[in-house]
Amino acid sequence: WPVLIATKDYYNLNEDFPSAMFNHAIAAVRLNDKTIFLDATAQTCSFADLPADDQARRVLLFKPEGYQIEETPAYPAEHNLAKQALLIKINMDESISAKKTNLTFGVYDQAQRHWLLYTQPQLIREMLQEKIQEISIGAKLSSYNIENLGDLDKPVVLSYAFNGPEYFTAAGPLRILPQLPGMDTSLAAKDSRKYAIDFGILDTKETLVEIEMPGNFTIKYIPESVSEESPWLKFTAEYNRNRNKLYLRQILQLKKSSIPANEYPEFKIFFENLAKNIKQRILLERMK
Repeated sequence: WPVLIATKDYYNLNEDFPSAMFNHAIAAVRLNDKTIFLDATAQTCSFADLPADDQARRVLLFKPEGYQIEETPAYPAEHNLAKQALLIKINMDESISAKKTNLTFGVYDQAQRHWLLYTQPQLIREMLQEKIQEISIGAKLSSYNIENLGDLDKPVVLSYAFNGPEYFTAAGPLRILPQLPGMDTSLAAKDSRKYAIDFGILDTKETLVEIEMPGNFTIKYIPESVSEESPWLKFTAEYNRNRNKLYLRQILQLKKSSIPANEYPEFKIFFENLAKNIKQRILLERMK
């Protein structure tokens, strides 16, 4: 069936106010007693998924016997998952060999698939070469691989390997690792807000880091794990150690797709305190 929809840039349909404020057309199909909405213009969107602008909108659905007003789904945070795993081996000379894997679902998979499909390979390589500089200054990309790019039933997997000349910050015989947990602290930069912070969707971001240490270093300090929950988000950063390997697992999950202006002061306090709690580093010492 054809469906008229006003995406998030437009006013949402109001059942009590007759109007034709639609800017897009999608479709709906009935399968197993369930209505599934489809956006055929979203070429990288999987079946039973929707672009962010199409979600949680009241729509006008046309059937042979007449019309009806329905609402498109708003997917939970687990649906929109961006998962990355970083494996780092630190060599005796403090250079690194590393591999990073990105796995995406929901709107993140739509965006990742679109970028990889419609970007020239040379530009992809250049972008990855720029990204790895955040991990090691002067790092060189060895290779990259893309899986499931043409299969909308499977998430896209982007993995790339690289080598870098450095990773630590030196302080005499001590070595400081980069801050492993991360957050976008600019969210709480303003003293107050007139308008809400609009994330658009609920999402989950998961990061796994594994670091293999060389035998000429001893671990002096590992931060405590952090677990915080608020009305707006849930955050965990869990550290573990197994012999010469260090592990971090971080999960940031949104519980609200927007933060109203009147809730911002309380959110700012929570967010800044959380950012301070995770601003700790692993400390190593080089043996003579």
